[in-house]
Amino acid sequence: MKKSLSIRVPEKLGLVLGQLADQRQMSLSALIEWILGLALQANIDFSSLPDTTEQLNHKLDCRLPSEMLARLRLMCRQLKVSPSVFIRTLMYGGETNRLAIKQVGSEYMLVAKHDQN
Repeated sequence: MKKSLSIRVPEKLGLVLGQLADQRQMSLSALIEWILGLALQANIDFSSLPDTTEQLNHKLDCRLPSEMLARLRLMCRQLKVSPSVFIRTLMYGGETNRLAIKQVGSEYMLVAKHDQN
């Protein structure tokens, strides 16, 4: 079963995510689910990632599997942020090159780039 989640983001980030989903020939929900799945598997300290300071003037609606949302909520409780803030921060980390998706063979993984400010 999938559940809806709304995420407020800056318009620029919403456009970037839409373009990335189009490039990968997947829906925005599928893109966010894929990246979130990589994040939930990664051994990264997400508490150091900054949230955007830009105006949150765009809304993304996505549908995610219930079991993924349960895992996300557990992580968010530990970080003391809401799931929508965590996802926005995760996507913003990619846009600002603090996080990257790296392909290793046929697998993909989310990695932190420590040389970024």
